[in-house]
Amino acid sequence: MSARRRLSPQPEPTGHHRLLVTLARHGRLAAAAALFSTALRTTSALNALLAALCSSSSSPTLLRVAPSVLLRAAPHAAPDAATFRILTSALCRAGQPSAAADLLRCMPALLLDPDPGHCRAVLASLCRCGLAGDALAFLDDMRRWGVPPTRPDHRAVVDALLREGKAAEAYEVVAEQMDADGVAPGLPEFERMLRAFSADRDFDAIEEVFDEMLLRGLVPGVGVYNVYVGALCGRGDLAGARRMVACMERAGCPPDVRTFGVVVAGCVAAGDMNVAREVAREAMRRGLRWDSPALSELVALLRAGGHAEKARPLLLEILRQGCAAGVDASALRQLIGEGGALRADEEEGQCAGVVADGDARPCQLDAERLC
Repeated sequence: MSARRRLSPQPEPTGHHRLLVTLARHGRLAAAAALFSTALRTTSALNALLAALCSSSSSPTLLRVAPSVLLRAAPHAAPDAATFRILTSALCRAGQPSAAADLLRCMPALLLDPDPGHCRAVLASLCRCGLAGDALAFLDDMRRWGVPPTRPDHRAVVDALLREGKAAEAYEVVAEQMDADGVAPGLPEFERMLRAFSADRDFDAIEEVFDEMLLRGLVPGVGVYNVYVGALCGRGDLAGARRMVACMERAGCPPDVRTFGVVVAGCVAAGDMNVAREVAREAMRRGLRWDSPALSELVALLRAGGHAEKARPLLLEILRQGCAAGVDASALRQLIGEGGALRADEEEGQCAGVVADGDARPCQLDAERLC
């Protein structure tokens, strides 16, 4: 940051200053303000009085008094970096981060450098309770002040944008601004964007994000692959989803039971129960088992599309032959919910955690095309 001209320190009457601090600390704010106005107009005294005003339980109300205190201090006591830190911290605590950001923007005109740590605190407050657009603009301010945004700064802004449904703007931060700030986006950022675009069913954007991730040399984990496979199923490309499962194997990232659950749900949604059953049996043949979280996720996918009742026979087959020990039919009944009650004869078997050899058949994955 550029060097700033500093005002020469003023001598302070030590006794008066201690008295002002004591009055302020004990809530005698009117007396402290009177002492400040008549005998002790120094920067240190100004900060002590402001700190007392802003730390009070009534600080949102007392914040309104702060401008008059600043006016009384002029021209004898010029605000310094500590003055701005006290006021902006109080504004953030009061839920007014945009006002805090505006106050920081006044510092360069007074030849004061905004503190990097304090800038990041204001940015975090903007991301939590301000507008995402204000947070994005404040990122630009930080760059102009020579405060480079860090990975947590970018993540906070991305989260704020996604909360407001601005996935395209969030992806611009990940794919462009992070690089420009010297922060290479990693798998967590790309997975976050894949999930956001998947929720929006923006399949073109999903393809772009996945390709960008691969071009950067990032190696997807099973969680990233599952999001991508789910997107392929969502747009009806079941053949592509099954090919991607095969590609995962060749890439050294074996699909897990959730991967197969995503494909099963996609096949059921497309009305192809035979292929859905084939995919489920392939998972069982591989020795994969549905535990309670994985089974809950599968049922949630089916219920979201209104296909849970239609898939009940398949779910029962998974329950009896492909579940981890401890998951029984009554648990499945609760997962399916209304409209999915099981018959008494369906409740007899509990999952034994083993696959019946006669029921397991290998899935005929399309391996003709290489990834």
